Amino acid sequence: MNETLTHGQNVGQGVAVAGATPVTAGAAPVTRPGAPARLEGAPPPPRKGGQGRPGVPGQSVAVAPATDQAAPATVAAPQAGKAVVRRGARWLAAAALIGMIPVTIIGFAASYTTLAKMAEAAGFAPWLAPWIPVGIDGAIIGFLALDLYLTGRRIPWPLLRFGAHAMTAATVVINAAGGTVVKAAAEGAEVAGPVRVLWHALMPVLFVVGVEGARRLIVHAAQLEDGTASDRVPLHRWVLSPVRTSRLYRRMRLAVVRSYPEMVEREQALEGYRVWLTQELGGDLSAATEVQLLPMTMAPRGYTVEEALALPAKWKAEAAERARAEAERERVEAERLRRQAKEDRLRELEDVSDIKVAEHQQAVRTETAAAKAEAAKAEAESAAQAAKVAAEHRRRAAERQSLVEAEALASAEAAAARRKAAEDVAEAERAEAEAERQRAESQKAAAEAARHQADVARHVQAQERAKAEAEAAEQAAAEAHRATQAARHEAVVIEAKIQQAEDYARLTPRERSERQVARMLLAAGVPPQTAELHVESIPLSTVMEVLGVKQTAAGDIRRAAAVLLETGYRPNDLEAALDGAWGATRS
Repeated sequence: MNETLTHGQNVGQGVAVAGATPVTAGAAPVTRPGAPARLEGAPPPPRKGGQGRPGVPGQSVAVAPATDQAAPATVAAPQAGKAVVRRGARWLAAAALIGMIPVTIIGFAASYTTLAKMAEAAGFAPWLAPWIPVGIDGAIIGFLALDLYLTGRRIPWPLLRFGAHAMTAATVVINAAGGTVVKAAAEGAEVAGPVRVLWHALMPVLFVVGVEGARRLIVHAAQLEDGTASDRVPLHRWVLSPVRTSRLYRRMRLAVVRSYPEMVEREQALEGYRVWLTQELGGDLSAATEVQLLPMTMAPRGYTVEEALALPAKWKAEAAERARAEAERERVEAERLRRQAKEDRLRELEDVSDIKVAEHQQAVRTETAAAKAEAAKAEAESAAQAAKVAAEHRRRAAERQSLVEAEALASAEAAAARRKAAEDVAEAERAEAEAERQRAESQKAAAEAARHQADVARHVQAQERAKAEAEAAEQAAAEAHRATQAARHEAVVIEAKIQQAEDYARLTPRERSERQVARMLLAAGVPPQTAELHVESIPLSTVMEVLGVKQTAAGDIRRAAAVLLETGYRPNDLEAALDGAWGATRS
């Protein structure tokens, strides 16, 4: 096969094959030959693109080492060669177009007369019959031209081609049927001359072949522009190795690999990896793990060796990322709940404080109003008592005055008596005024005492309110401390869950399956110390159904799970949560 490839393809493939052989035995791990994300010594990834094709961005391109001698001719020669090729292609296209013009004209002109006569014989009007061939030939040209245009716009419609080919075949048949006939010597029947049919079919067939060639050119140019052009498998490969070539062709089409050299490199890399893995496993490829067999398993799905070996690491990274995202989401949710609880508690304390302040203000207003009412009542009573005493004094003074006046008429002693009476009245009035002043002072002292008592009560209430606010502040601080401790506890729990998730993500699929079956044994009531004696509590069919493995693998996993239980394995919270979610999904 290599002998049939071009020089450029052999060079590229030689590099890929040389890298497929491991240099040292340390290409794989020492404990067991499990394939890492990229094995040292394993075949390198195939070079994207074939001969004359651009490589894939981001991949290195093999370049020949530079030499000290300058070679300017090698730089100008490819450009000159491309210019010559372009000029030659234009001349060839012009020659093809010039050659197709007479083919088209002669083909349509040769059938015009016969088609017109057959149209008139078929019942068309004499004035319309000459236009029937023009309509048929115009439809053929229009359909083929529209098919070429739609193909160039990436919207082909096969019905146009089939219609044009059908009308071309109809013109051939009509021309052959409308020509002269020859006599068959044996049977005496009239039959169409095969040579005449060939002559009438020659030009239309040449025209159709030319149009199909132009269509092929347009389709290929569109595929090159879109990057969807696919190489064909060489004919000599089909002849030399039909079975393997059919498999290669099938993989090439299913994996959408458009470059034949690239597909050959993939096959070589896969075969080199298979040979290397067989050597690493001592010639027994059946001892390989599922991870090591990933390149062979994923090759039909279009994965290269390197891409397949990188899948486990990719899956682990995605699982770890999902676990980290879930832990972060739980942490954010816990923080949000903590802040919400804190805000609710602060609002509650603020409401309680507002209520207490309102109650205190109402009590102060009530006490102030009561003190004012008492003072007003005392002043009113004092004023009434003073008015009553003054009226009594005036009545007595009037009585004494009348008596004095009556006695003054009788004698001079009466005048002296009146003077003395007047003096007595004045003295009594002064005594009453002094008594009134003393009563006013006593009432003022009582009011001052009431105000002082009210001030003392307000001071006591202010002290009680300050004490209550201090107690509320201490309680809020205690609540905040408890919330902080709860948040720290939640953070520790979340960190432990993250650690469990990371530990679980590091397990291989086989170890996860063993732990899952071990949990199934515990759920079935199997004693962990004697799990190997009671492994039949979980039927193999159940293990096969849950894990999706065959009977032999199911038996091995069940025994390993029993040994795992006897060595002290117990499920953690994460595994219990996974089992609960899996059970809910199954139910």
